[in-house]
Amino acid sequence: RSMLARAHTMDPIKAVYAPEGGQLLFVGKITLVKRDSEGAFARGYVEIQGLDEYSGLTLFVDIQNENLIARVCHPGQERKDGRVLASVPDLITIMDRETGRPIPTEEARYGFRVSVIGLPCHPLWRSKKALEVVGPRYFG
Repeated sequence: RSMLARAHTMDPIKAVYAPEGGQLLFVGKITLVKRDSEGAFARGYVEIQGLDEYSGLTLFVDIQNENLIARVCHPGQERKDGRVLASVPDLITIMDRETGRPIPTEEARYGFRVSVIGLPCHPLWRSKKALEVVGPRYFG
C-alpha cells in the first residue's frame, strides 16, 4: 500500500494504517537502540525523540524480537512511567517516515526518521484466554 500511495503522491504511512482502522502514534528520530540477546530473543527498547507536533516528547518501544509496547514520556519521565499508546496483541509498526517501509526491530538504527503506527488485532486476540499467551503480561 505504501508503494502505491507514493506513486500517487499520497501519504505512505496513512495508506497503511487508515484502511485497517489504525492510527498514527508518533513521529520522530531514533536516538537509541538498546538490544541484548537473551536466549533466542532480542530484548530491549527503541528510543524515539519526537519531531513536529511530537517535539519535546519521547517514545519508547519495548522489544522482544517484535514491538511489544509503545509508551510516550514527557521530559524527565522514566520509561516505565510513560503513557501506554499501544501494546500487544495490537500491532506496533515502526516505519520509515518518507517511504513507509516497515523497519523490523533488528534493522532499527540511530538517526532513522520514523513514524510509528498502531494497528488493531483481530477481536479474538482480545479474549481473556488469548491475552494469557499474547498479552502484555505474558512478556513481562
